[in-house]
Amino acid sequence: MPRKIIFRKTMFTYLKRTALFLLTAFSVTLSAQALTLNEIGDKLQGKGSHALVFTQDKYLKDANLNLQSSGSIVNIKDKGVLIKQAEPYPMVLAIKKDSITEYSAGEVHTIKADDNPAVHSLLNLMLKLMNPDDSLTKAFDCKLSGTKEHYTAKLGTKDEILKKFFETITLEGTEYIDSLEIMGSNGDITTMKFSDYDFSSKAVTDEDLKYFE
Repeated sequence: MPRKIIFRKTMFTYLKRTALFLLTAFSVTLSAQALTLNEIGDKLQGKGSHALVFTQDKYLKDANLNLQSSGSIVNIKDKGVLIKQAEPYPMVLAIKKDSITEYSAGEVHTIKADDNPAVHSLLNLMLKLMNPDDSLTKAFDCKLSGTKEHYTAKLGTKDEILKKFFETITLEGTEYIDSLEIMGSNGDITTMKFSDYDFSSKAVTDEDLKYFE
């Protein structure tokens, strides 16, 4: 076979492979770009108020100590989030847009967002993490991978106030959010796992609602 024909066939094969590679790469890029925090949060936001079970493992670097806790979380649409710890001791945190209140051992402690800019930033963050959407990208560099059915979202903070508390937050999920990991700026690591999502009318009780009156 003449050398020119061999060269043309070789070049054609090379160009075809290159084109297919670029097309595949472009398709993968488009798929990655198509996945957004809005899409991840849509399923939860569309369901409205709900409850779920959590387990938490917190590693304190300076003390070389692991602390475990567990309980439930109640996400009340347009009101806020209740963290109802059962173990190692009963405690309730009521998180609203303008305050966070701790109820423990018969005592009540409230911190107002207006009194502390850091608290204001953290409150907004905690509420957003339970209902993620694209507004998180204002304060975070977000790297999304996977699909809506099985995704990982790694958030690196751009906010100077939040940088004092942590470096990255990683969300992983399938149908809903399955886990959350916070890498603290001091080396502490907090891992929360979520399960048993309840979207029924019994998910939020009258007692839960009293925290937001």
